Amino acid sequence: MASAEFTPTSNDVPVDPKARPLALFDLDGTLTDPAGGILACHKWALGELGIDWNDSIDPATLIGPPAEEAHALLGVPTDQIAASTELYRERFAIAGWLDDTLYDGIADLVDALKSAGWTLGVATMKIELFAPRILERVGIADYFDVISGSDAKRTRTNKRAIIEHAVATLDRPTSGVAMIGDRRHDVEAAKSLQMTAIGAAWGFGSIDELIGANADAVAMTPVDVHDILLGES
Repeated sequence: MASAEFTPTSNDVPVDPKARPLALFDLDGTLTDPAGGILACHKWALGELGIDWNDSIDPATLIGPPAEEAHALLGVPTDQIAASTELYRERFAIAGWLDDTLYDGIADLVDALKSAGWTLGVATMKIELFAPRILERVGIADYFDVISGSDAKRTRTNKRAIIEHAVATLDRPTSGVAMIGDRRHDVEAAKSLQMTAIGAAWGFGSIDELIGANADAVAMTPVDVHDILLGES
């Protein structure tokens, strides 16, 4: 039984349980809570450049978007964003990726979907090198058939490109795919590809943000995603 009700944002969430389609998950704020490591790396990068941390920025807005966007929000001068984001990634490579924790209910969700015959994937803005390491460390890497992230050469720098890479790797069409994520970037990218977009309200985006991005449904907990996709409690 779901521990909280999900919020439908359209009359008919276009998921056919009998089709057993592909479900893609965002990583940060959806599968894992990365806040401690990410914020520490952002603060370290700005400190290295002598830039004061902007305490007026809600830390939640810095989780999910590309580092370049986060640093622009933090007030890093345009001509220093390339340097600050490079410092952020250097620090993340050393220590930041070790701080993720798995959200309650995620292990049960991916296990249930996989047992029901679904293909599962990850589509994350995180550098692709680190996403499998994080998933392995929290114990759920084996559930995923594809893990797509930002590539080291930074040719995939937006969520749509990362989702497209995931489905192309699996040789699947974009139709009949559900994307689960906690930020508007996840929802907007999925909708632009005619995918079902399910907002993860336990992450760092607000319900208003997810509904405003036209999510097909907003799940309050991972159990709600189970009920949406499998059509059962």
